[in-house]
Amino acid sequence: MKGNVRADRWPADLSPTPTPPPVALEHEPPGERGLSLGPPPFAQASDPLDRGLPLGLDPALHVPASFPLGEVAPVGAWSPPSPAERRARRRRALGAAVLVAATLIAVVLITAREIAARVPAAAVAALHAATPAGHALVPASRALSPASRPAREGGGAEASAAAPQQQAAPQHVAPQQPERAQAATPPPAIRHDGYASIRGGVLFTPVTFTPAGSSYDLLVHFHGNTQLVRESAEVAGLDAAVAVINLGVSSGAYEDSYAAPGTYERLLADIDRALARRGLPSPRLRRVALSSWSAGYGAVAKILERRRDLASLDAILVTDGIHCGLAPWHESGLNTPQLASFARAAQRAASGEILFTITHSEIDPGSYASSSATASYLLERAAGRPVERSISRDAPPHLRLRAAEGAVSRKLEKRMVPTTEASVGDLHVRGYQGNTAEHHMAHLFQMASTVLPELVERWREGGDPP
Repeated sequence: MKGNVRADRWPADLSPTPTPPPVALEHEPPGERGLSLGPPPFAQASDPLDRGLPLGLDPALHVPASFPLGEVAPVGAWSPPSPAERRARRRRALGAAVLVAATLIAVVLITAREIAARVPAAAVAALHAATPAGHALVPASRALSPASRPAREGGGAEASAAAPQQQAAPQHVAPQQPERAQAATPPPAIRHDGYASIRGGVLFTPVTFTPAGSSYDLLVHFHGNTQLVRESAEVAGLDAAVAVINLGVSSGAYEDSYAAPGTYERLLADIDRALARRGLPSPRLRRVALSSWSAGYGAVAKILERRRDLASLDAILVTDGIHCGLAPWHESGLNTPQLASFARAAQRAASGEILFTITHSEIDPGSYASSSATASYLLERAAGRPVERSISRDAPPHLRLRAAEGAVSRKLEKRMVPTTEASVGDLHVRGYQGNTAEHHMAHLFQMASTVLPELVERWREGGDPP
């Protein structure tokens, strides 16, 4: 000791009791496992923190010998993990790997299930059924052997016969024909319930609408009860989508609407979108039939007048509804310029380009031309001469539609009694008895037995165009 300072360099007046001996820490020899990374001996520590003392503990205070200083690591020092901790880390890593593998397997299974769901089972079954027993299904690119190439490329029968000598076709391989694969494709699943809103009306897909591919036929009917038109299309067996447009009670409302450029085109675009939502993939319009009753003829007249490109137009069905103004100075007594678009359509029907069917009653409005007078004029324009009508005795079957119940009482319900008929090519005009409102309504109620059967027969051959 020198003065008041002890040998361990702590002031003597702050050490009332003898200083405990330094705590000796045993370490493995460096030669066996390298230098020790454990804490240095307490006696060699130069800083209180390095001695394992808790932060804030005064070093002058006596520390009991039983305090486990050798197990307290210095702040910021690193120590190797214990065997138990290593095992815990390995278990956590293994668990994480198992979780990742399970997630990947689940994703693969879900993706495979979705892909399998997109391949129709009917198509697969049909393809296997078309394959001879013992033959393997191979991709079309591999199935097309050199022996079959000359025939497909126009080499003729001689080239086809010489081809097997050059290289024989692989055995146990059934070449797939593109036609078979196309025929095996199931038709699209069309939603038939309810209605879709379109410009000026609604679109529906009757239960008889069963397109084979993306192409579809379309009936656009102007003026009439929607449910009645729907039931009529289904009773007649029409394989087409049907749009019903109702704009008012006079022909002027229909003429004004469809006189505006682009109205008809926007209607067709609406119908395409509605059919896509109802299950028809990539809708492609094939044929159109314009149908009308009473005042609805105004829309048909303007579509024929404004729409010059009518390549898809295949039929016109008008039930008791073509009218025009009177012109006493004209030999026909009719304001014929108002019938110009119908006259052009009648000429196209006479040449077989389109179907044009007209029915009319015996009603004489008085202030404008009757549907009977306009029909006679169109027959004359189509034939290029006056056409004499024959007496008709073949009455169409009388239909009792559920949608018509309540519209007309049973006492006032009228049957379609034929009077005259005439045809020029595919222009057909049929007259029926009656001059009352009930007779006029019968033309709408009985369209499934008068005008729709001819359209159904004409469109019997469906499917996608070549």
